[in-house]
Amino acid sequence: MEKKKAFIINIIYYAIILVLVYLGFRYVMPPLIPFVIAFIMVYILKKPIKAICRRFNLSDLQAKIASVALLLIFYVVAIGILILLVIGCISVVKNFVDTWPSLYSGTIVPFFDMLLNGDALGNIELPSEIVYAIDVIVDSIDSIFTTIMSYLSTFFIGIATSLITNVPNFFISVVVCVIASFFIMIDYDKITGYAIKIMNDKVLYYYLEIKNFLFNKVFVIIKAYLKIMSITFIELFIGFTIIQLDSAFLVALCIAIFDILPVFGTGGIMIPWTVICLIQGNYVFAIELLVIYIIVTIIRNIIEPKIVGAELGLHPLVTLASMLVGVRFFGILGLFGFPIGLSFILYEWKEKFKINKEK
Repeated sequence: MEKKKAFIINIIYYAIILVLVYLGFRYVMPPLIPFVIAFIMVYILKKPIKAICRRFNLSDLQAKIASVALLLIFYVVAIGILILLVIGCISVVKNFVDTWPSLYSGTIVPFFDMLLNGDALGNIELPSEIVYAIDVIVDSIDSIFTTIMSYLSTFFIGIATSLITNVPNFFISVVVCVIASFFIMIDYDKITGYAIKIMNDKVLYYYLEIKNFLFNKVFVIIKAYLKIMSITFIELFIGFTIIQLDSAFLVALCIAIFDILPVFGTGGIMIPWTVICLIQGNYVFAIELLVIYIIVTIIRNIIEPKIVGAELGLHPLVTLASMLVGVRFFGILGLFGFPIGLSFILYEWKEKFKINKEK
């Protein structure tokens, strides 16, 4: 009975923690995100700065100047990369908008006419019922594509409107993040030292435990997904090489990198590619792409929970469930954060169990 009570108390304890974490991320974290990002960037840059200071034996004032200079260089490079990415995204969208009408009028419409006129079957005269059925199918497909175009137009207009509406808030957040990062960089030791002083022993213990655990697990997660990306790349490269695709290495690499995105994945490229090939009448190549996509997707769904779970010390089924729950409540951040949090709870439970067993 005592064990059952202890188990129930632990469940309630961790449930309360999860609720508090959820409420914190939902209502408290958004306004503090610029400060959190600023602190993370400063924390990452602090190690190279300390190495430079030791290498050149800089004084405190010189070290602060070097810190500010390095942070400034970091922002210049980051802004440059961001501008290039924005220009690249605009170029991709522009090419899509420019290419789609010609693809529709030059490929899709002739394909419909070919079906309707029976040219695809060698001008064989078909029964009126079959011609009517083909006519209905063609009208349905045409309606679907019209709906898709309307949806895409609305989607892109919505994105543009949202971006324009959120530009002021985004700009303010960026400015706050930049200013806060410079203040944190200058007084990093004072800020962290004061934060450690006001913590009691128990809070400090958990802070150090969580810090060390997260620091190790973040790299573990990165390593796990690099493994998954490498396996996906090898599968795609082999498949593209077998079907004799030009630039198989580069195409496989791009799709493998895109596959890391949890919302889009491999299907974000492979499925539209297959559909376009079908419309263009390249049926063999479309089937080959579909087979490659199915194989890659099946293997990905099998190995992802297993690899991530093995790195986190969780069962693959538990990892998969925690990833789905994390995405449901916390979005993309929950996809990675929820399994890590569950792994930390398991780690703490095992540590307490070891301590109690030793006693």
